[in-house]
Amino acid sequence: MAPAVGSLTEAHAAVYDRQLRVWGVEVQRRLMEAKVLILGLGGLAAEVAKNLVLAGVGRVGLRDDTPAAAAAPGCFLVDPAAAAEGLSVAEACARTLQGMNPLMAVAVEPGPPHAAALLPAHHKHHGAHPPGESEAAALRALLGRYDLVVAAGGGPAGAGLPLEQVAALDGAARRLGVGVFAGAARGPSAWVFVDLGGEGGEGFGYTLKGETERRSLQYASFGGAMGAGLGAVNKRTHPLYLVLRACWHFEKEHSRPPAGAADIPAVRAAFDAIAAATPAGAAGAAASLLPADLLEAFVVDGAAPSAAASAGAAAAAASSAAAGLEDEAAAAGGLEEPQGELAPVCAVVGGVVANNVLRALSAVNPPLRNFFFYSYLVRDGLGVEECFV
Repeated sequence: MAPAVGSLTEAHAAVYDRQLRVWGVEVQRRLMEAKVLILGLGGLAAEVAKNLVLAGVGRVGLRDDTPAAAAAPGCFLVDPAAAAEGLSVAEACARTLQGMNPLMAVAVEPGPPHAAALLPAHHKHHGAHPPGESEAAALRALLGRYDLVVAAGGGPAGAGLPLEQVAALDGAARRLGVGVFAGAARGPSAWVFVDLGGEGGEGFGYTLKGETERRSLQYASFGGAMGAGLGAVNKRTHPLYLVLRACWHFEKEHSRPPAGAADIPAVRAAFDAIAAATPAGAAGAAASLLPADLLEAFVVDGAAPSAAASAGAAAAAASSAAAGLEDEAAAAGGLEEPQGELAPVCAVVGGVVANNVLRALSAVNPPLRNFFFYSYLVRDGLGVEECFV
């Protein structure tokens, strides 16, 4: 059983010795008193959860009722035996995480790995019955019991929530004064959105390490960031921001996320329209804003793997192998089938997210504001913080 929240025992001092030396007793107490909800568990969310648990966050709640047998491939917290036991993804992950740090509490919260219940009543729910108000009220009540929510799983193969769900979740959390970290890892790329602002516009208060002066940051809502002015966008802006806006535009037009290669032309058309509104677009240099293949890979890697396509790719690979064309077949299959979450990308970005969640909980040093983008296809594989308020 985890000790009482806020009580720093000798056991804590022994386990968190290095952390106590780095950020001190007061910060560790704040972390031990903090409560973080993780909505949906894929590879990226699993990395975040692991880091938060090892850092000693007092309570980590997990919400993902997906059967463990159907867990996202990258969710390394699900033990293979969990499927045979009939556990959910949240239950399987909770067991693993609690074993990593018995000094804090890991809770399983009932419910699905998404925020569809918060969507407006008029929204079209493809492939599902519209959720009732009771489901929305239950999710809002759950959010209200936590300080911060991380939504970096859910979606096909852990590819993240549909963007309209991110906006709905962010809106509900802002009204409750709950911080939001949302994002996804897709093949070589990943994005993270952060909103720590309040409904009243007071912003997020923090101090710099070693100082006492209180500072503040203003955060935009997800919808606000997706509709921010484009006047400051140039070739130094990370191209994933405009790609994300193009996907947002697609969702609003079609009431669903892009579902694979067939939707690339529509997403590309949305990107071109957005890029044309930037200074580079006005100067006829919109092409400089998008490296080759980045948009296509982002859209395809966010789709659910197709069993039929996989079978076709396997047959093509077998046929090509007989002709000595294994490399070409593999390359062709890689362009058509989603890569899903790649472990190295999840590890890098998950560490960044967890570190900034800890900053938000401790209120020491400024967290990300309000986007983090990463892709090893661009910027020499360096992560970039972008702010659109």
